[in-house]
Amino acid sequence: MAKDVRKPEFWNKFMQRPEVQAAMRCKLKYESYAEQAQRSRADKLERKQRRYELMDELMKCATNVKHLISPMFRYKITQQYLWKMLCEARKEGCLFCDKLREPQVYHRLMAIKAEITAGPYGVAGWQAEEEVEEDLMDKFVVEADCIPGGINGEAPERKQVLDRREIQGVLDFGQQIKSEGNEAFANENWEGALTRYCQGDEMLKNFKAEPHLQKENKELSTMHRACLNNKANAALQMDQWQTALRAADDALRLKADDEKALFRKAVALEGLGRTDEALAVLDEVEQIAEDMDEEFKEMIMADVTERRQEIKDIEKKAAADYARLFKAMGDKSVFGGGRFLADGTSPPPALTGEEERQLKKMKDREEYMEAKRKYEMEQRKKEGKPAIEAPKDPTMPTPNNPSAVGFRRMERTKTITKSQAEQLLQELMELYSAPAFQKMVHADAKAAVYEFQPFLRRLKKTAFTVQEPLLQKWGFDPTEEGLQEMMACLNDHTIRDSKLRKLADETTKMLYGGEDGMYGLE
Repeated sequence: MAKDVRKPEFWNKFMQRPEVQAAMRCKLKYESYAEQAQRSRADKLERKQRRYELMDELMKCATNVKHLISPMFRYKITQQYLWKMLCEARKEGCLFCDKLREPQVYHRLMAIKAEITAGPYGVAGWQAEEEVEEDLMDKFVVEADCIPGGINGEAPERKQVLDRREIQGVLDFGQQIKSEGNEAFANENWEGALTRYCQGDEMLKNFKAEPHLQKENKELSTMHRACLNNKANAALQMDQWQTALRAADDALRLKADDEKALFRKAVALEGLGRTDEALAVLDEVEQIAEDMDEEFKEMIMADVTERRQEIKDIEKKAAADYARLFKAMGDKSVFGGGRFLADGTSPPPALTGEEERQLKKMKDREEYMEAKRKYEMEQRKKEGKPAIEAPKDPTMPTPNNPSAVGFRRMERTKTITKSQAEQLLQELMELYSAPAFQKMVHADAKAAVYEFQPFLRRLKKTAFTVQEPLLQKWGFDPTEEGLQEMMACLNDHTIRDSKLRKLADETTKMLYGGEDGMYGLE
């Protein structure tokens, strides 16, 4: 047969050849593998999405359920069974946690756990362990092995979650403890009452009901807050101010506008001597009382007014007692004659003979240097020279090196405070850091062929263009002498304060062109 590829007969014969048919079968097999891989990826993504949905529902379950499922959640058999139960719960319209508590479901979960822990003869193949996201497992393990408050108290909000039956037992026991504490308090057995209230606090703070049991959670919170308020009250009766303050603060974390807790906190602060804080807390109680019924409002306002007046009376009495105490100490020369003055302050200590001689020598030297400075200035003025002798080499005055040594002894036209010095240094930093100024400094360095003394001659002119407006703003003379005076004023503070000295160094560095400039090349 002629090999004419344009004729259908050729292609019919060609497709009947064994090698062509084998090639076609291989292609179909390759497509089947691709589809299988795509389906596997889709299944994996679907299982991941299901795991996150299951985790959201499991977080709402009781701690005992989490403890059961946590070790076997990695296995596919567990995930598939939990997903099946979740779908049934949604179909039946019940909660997932209630579905897991059904006897047949709970027993099946126990059986799955037994299969997983059966060693090499346990689950395998499609039921085997699957890689689970670490964030899911970490969260699940922490919740399942619940340690209320965390190991070292790092999670104060972490509590053990209980179901309806278990939380009812906690509420009944809490009510019993509260009643026993109230009975002891009524009999003025403060220590016994405080012990029972502390027991109630230690128990109630470790538990909470499942999220859908809103009524039980509210009842538990109310009972815990009542125990804390009673605990603070019993501690106040025994003058245990710190215990009362901690109990009141814990109660306020449960309800920020609890007027009882706030009032008892104010009393505890008063007992600790923190009267200003106590008065501020009483103001909060007044604001809360404004929104109450008139009967309760009048009672609370009366208690607040009485307590505030007692605090003010205590402060007045304490001030008067201290005044009398110091006056008596001054009159009787307690701890040595003349130790205290009548106003409670100490007189300056007397100088020794050696100290008096050193002080006189210092004063004489200062007088001599002042007279010498005036004489030198008068002589320079008569000769028509400037008040300060300019250095032979060009220098650039900076806050840490004002250059003109004699200027420090000259009479100043202006002084600045420490805060003003810090503000002035920051303004200089902004001016020197401006891109336009940095560009001019680098141009001066390049024009001086990176020789330091020629660079300084150019820099003094360039820098004065930005320094002159700042001199006028701060009240210095817009001349070279004014610049020297400003730098000397800054130096008065930089030599005493390391923070300002460091800031001055950074300012000088930017003046010389920053990291790529001439700083440190002199």
